[in-house]
Amino acid sequence: MSKTPQSDVLLFSALFNERGVLASLVVTQVIAVVLAFAPHAQGDIWLRLGIISLFLHLIVLSSTSSLYIARHFLQKRTRAQQLSLFFVSFLLFTSLFSVLFSRFAFDINTTEHLIYFVIQNTIIVAFLVALFVQFLLIYAEKEQQTKALSRAELDALQARIRPHFLYNSLNTAAELTHHDAAAAEQAILALAALSQAAMRSGQSVLLNDEVTLSKQYIALETWRFGERLKVNWHIPSDLPALNIPCLTLQPLIENAVCHGVETSEDGATINVELHITTGYITMIVSNPITASKEQTRPNNGMALDNIRQRLNIYYKNKAQLTITNRDGVYRVKVVIPKHIENSV
Repeated sequence: MSKTPQSDVLLFSALFNERGVLASLVVTQVIAVVLAFAPHAQGDIWLRLGIISLFLHLIVLSSTSSLYIARHFLQKRTRAQQLSLFFVSFLLFTSLFSVLFSRFAFDINTTEHLIYFVIQNTIIVAFLVALFVQFLLIYAEKEQQTKALSRAELDALQARIRPHFLYNSLNTAAELTHHDAAAAEQAILALAALSQAAMRSGQSVLLNDEVTLSKQYIALETWRFGERLKVNWHIPSDLPALNIPCLTLQPLIENAVCHGVETSEDGATINVELHITTGYITMIVSNPITASKEQTRPNNGMALDNIRQRLNIYYKNKAQLTITNRDGVYRVKVVIPKHIENSV
């Protein structure tokens, strides 16, 4: 086992979600049934099943609860220390409940029988925990591999969105140097902010920073398109301090500019809406559809499909991106959870 600290990695974090708790309860009940219906078992089988079930569930729930309470402390420990504390927790609660149950449930009255009973239970639980730890290690390794693959896929998807606005922005800044030096300076500063965002795409940023970045992008494109580009912002004046993946809103607006403004001789007005609800952040970007098919840029869906894949990887399929094309308006709606959990 590795003795190097595993920063912010908890080997048995899977026990603390809904599926983990349910799996623990089911496995515990299966073990109780096996012990209750074992050959040569004495007494009423159903009464024995009830007592063993209660006994084992108390051990599992108490141990899991104590580990959950200490999860922040355990995250900073090495893998060996985490596993040692995992064993200690289960063995301590096994000993405690063995003593409590020995009197009123198992009719153990002598010290000698009590010691034998406690040792017997701790040995059984130790073997079961050792087997369980093997499954936890396999699960942890598989999860790390899955995250590594997701990270690689996310990086590949992000690499495909970076060049688009950077290339156009460089051309805009180059053109402005011949006409308006002050505007060229502002364009270069905005381009620097966009370039910095491109380098950290996939990392989380404040929602307000993503909105500011999107407005800087619009400022760059306004120098490029002039009066042909208009944007109506429908955004709350006081945004909460929420984190979202960098380059979430900006690519949606860029897509609207590319396919709603650039392909239209008369230009277009883009509407950007942002709604904050109890558990979700909703972004809506809409633009008019170009009437002329000859002017429509191809591959309109590729960028949005890229965005959908990135959000699904980041939010583990809990994000939604829907597209509607109605009454001459192309509308993209993104709904993401407020909180990012165990992102890649």
